[in-house]
Amino acid sequence: MVLELREINEIQTDRWIKDSTRRQILDLLKRRGRATVEEMAAALNITPMGVRRHLLALENAALVRIEIERRPMGRPTYVYKLTEEAEALFPKGYHHLVLDLLECVAAREGMERVDELFERRKERWIATYAPRLEGKTLEERVAEVARIMSENGYMARWQKTERGYVLTEHNCAIAHVARAYPQPCRTELAFFRELLGVEVTRVNHIASGGTCCSYVIHESAPIPITRRTARSASDRRRESPNSGPRRAASRAERRLRREAK
Repeated sequence: MVLELREINEIQTDRWIKDSTRRQILDLLKRRGRATVEEMAAALNITPMGVRRHLLALENAALVRIEIERRPMGRPTYVYKLTEEAEALFPKGYHHLVLDLLECVAAREGMERVDELFERRKERWIATYAPRLEGKTLEERVAEVARIMSENGYMARWQKTERGYVLTEHNCAIAHVARAYPQPCRTELAFFRELLGVEVTRVNHIASGGTCCSYVIHESAPIPITRRTARSASDRRRESPNSGPRRAASRAERRLRREAK
């Protein structure tokens, strides 16, 4: 299987940062915020030429950037800083934050509210990505969905089969959340069904212990329009700010008519 350019870059970046000196440079810049070649050479006890060689590799990997600091007197100073991409190489606790927030929501407002949050997330994804599928064949839509999921960190692949297509995700970008809550996996399946407009079945599941998430896309099984739109219609009625008052007014009107009889 041919690797995408993005994956090649990720593999190369992984090799570069495993070099102990390059990792030390990244750690030093993380602690100091900025440093010159001479400062890094002194801190790491290597030659400035050696520092420049490693910095060139890190620049090519888009992990460091150079800035010019001008001074009132003398020549300008060239300093190096980390890029936003380099931040991903350092420990993050986003999944802990998300899990804590979901736990608070569930404890305070019930699991129904958690369901609603993930349903809204699915609707936002549909609104964002549906235009990219307009006017395309099913095969083109499947390919586009694979690209969309890869853009979001899922390392997705697709292939055609005798009965349709198979979409495979080799990485779960929200694995910690998916293992704790079933909603993200449930809404992902619904997202595929609504976006593609055909029946989709999950056959492998990372959160259940699988090595990947695989979906069978049934080419000859379109989802009926009523099924695809019923939920959104009910959601719109439920979310309408005037639906409650309208129903109350209607009930009052019917009661007045009965009393008039």
